Amino acid sequence: MVMLCAMALMGLVVGGVAVTVGGGVTIGVPLLLLMGHSAAASIATVKFALVGSFFTGTLAHRRAVNAPVRIPWVLWPLAVAGSIMGSLIVTGVDDRVLRIIVAAMMAVVLWITYRTDFSARTAGPQASARLPLAGIATVFALCVYSGFFGAGFGTFLIFALMHFFGLSFSDSASVMTRLNLLVVGSSVTTFITHGVVDFQWGIPLFIGCALGGVMGAWVARVLSPERMKTVFLAGTMLVGVKLLWDAMV
Repeated sequence: MVMLCAMALMGLVVGGVAVTVGGGVTIGVPLLLLMGHSAAASIATVKFALVGSFFTGTLAHRRAVNAPVRIPWVLWPLAVAGSIMGSLIVTGVDDRVLRIIVAAMMAVVLWITYRTDFSARTAGPQASARLPLAGIATVFALCVYSGFFGAGFGTFLIFALMHFFGLSFSDSASVMTRLNLLVVGSSVTTFITHGVVDFQWGIPLFIGCALGGVMGAWVARVLSPERMKTVFLAGTMLVGVKLLWDAMV
């Protein structure tokens, strides 16, 4: 009973972080590994639980605004296709090398984020109506990346939405949550059919993540742009340090 409550509390933190700045998998998977789960079971179980946070986070974001943030419709099928494609890719890049590359990319994101104005508002309808091909290609590539590795996916996605589509941070977090629901949901279906998800720990973790999704959506709305920027920088830095640590040990 104590362990079930602990898993629910862990889910609350993981789900809140995932909806706010991304990085739920990077935080949750090591914790399950420390509890004796295999790598495959840890990834599958955490992603299963995160479906709860992205579902409740999506509902919370939709209720908080008069109209949902609009993005090019082509991103939705591309997100699903990219996630499935990524899960089928057999990459020749060593896992340790990939972690170092991602940590280096996060260092670049940290620098650009530091110079970015988080108080900027979402671009108007005329600007958002145009199709930024570079942005669409970047989001698709990130979804493929999420399918076979995925650490820091939410962080990179928020930054890409801000940079290429002119969204504010809060709107980017909202769109990231909705896209993640599709991306993670697609991979979880495969995990469940292959019997990799540990439902004994996954269900309480799912419940905690669902509550954390509501909390994370609320935090993304109420914090000032300056504080949100600080949270984003801190979350990105922690994820990057964690990836470097995993690569070195």
